[in-house]
Amino acid sequence: MSGSRSDGKPGRLGWWPEVRDRSGDKQPLTRDQIVAAAIKLIDAEGLEGFSMRRLGQELGAGATTLYWHVKDKDQLIDLVLDEGALDVRLDDDAAAPWRDRLAGLAREIRAGLKRHHHLAPLYGSRIPAGPNTLRVMEHWLALLRAGGFDGDKLMLAFGSLTNYVIGSVIMDNRALSGPETEGKSLEELRAMYVVILASLPADVYPNLVRLIPEAGSAAIAEDADFEYGLQRMLDGMEADLIRSGRA
Repeated sequence: MSGSRSDGKPGRLGWWPEVRDRSGDKQPLTRDQIVAAAIKLIDAEGLEGFSMRRLGQELGAGATTLYWHVKDKDQLIDLVLDEGALDVRLDDDAAAPWRDRLAGLAREIRAGLKRHHHLAPLYGSRIPAGPNTLRVMEHWLALLRAGGFDGDKLMLAFGSLTNYVIGSVIMDNRALSGPETEGKSLEELRAMYVVILASLPADVYPNLVRLIPEAGSAAIAEDADFEYGLQRMLDGMEADLIRSGRA
C-alpha cells in the first residue's frame, strides 16, 4: 500500500465534496491547483494570515473562480488537511513485527506533519472525514489489531498514539513569545537555554544545573525525546497485551 491513492478513485463518501465536472467550462484553475497553492501559502505564512482573498492574490484569481471549486474557506481547509495525508507512506514491511510497523508509521505521520507543521493543530480540532486521512487511520488500526488490540484496548491505544504524535509536532514547532526569543531559530533557543541553566546557582537548582551536562549529545539530539516516548508507550502497550492475555 503506497502513499498515493490506490487507483485515483477512493471509495465515495457522501459528505465529501466531489470534484466538479469541468468539461466544456472555461475555469482557469482546477481544485487540485487551488489546494496545492493553499498548502504552499500556509506552509510559508501560517494560518493566521491565510484567507481566500490572500489565496486569490497568490493565484491571480478572483473569488468567483475559487468559490466555483470550494464552498468556503472551511471546506478548503478540510481538503488541505486531507491532501496532507497523502504524504504518509503506508508501504511498510508486512512481515515485520507489529511493534516495528507501528513505530515506523508513527515516525512517518510525524514527518508528514512536520513538513506542514502549521496544520498540525487542526488535525486535533476537526473531524477526520477525508478519504486519504481515513485510509491512514484504517492502516493504523489494522496494525494495532494485528498486534492483538481490540475493543476498548484498540480505541485507547489508537487515541493515545494519535495524541502523542500530533502533540509532539505541535510542541516542537510552537512559537515562543517575548523579546528575548522572537525571531530566533530553534538552535539559538536551545543554546540560550543551555546558558540559562548553566548560570543557575547549583545549591538551589542542583538538578537543573546538571541536566544538560549529564544528558550527553544522544539525549538532546533532534527527535530523541520523541523516540524515547514512543518506545516507552509501545513498552507499556505490549505489557498491557501480555497482562490481558491478548498478545
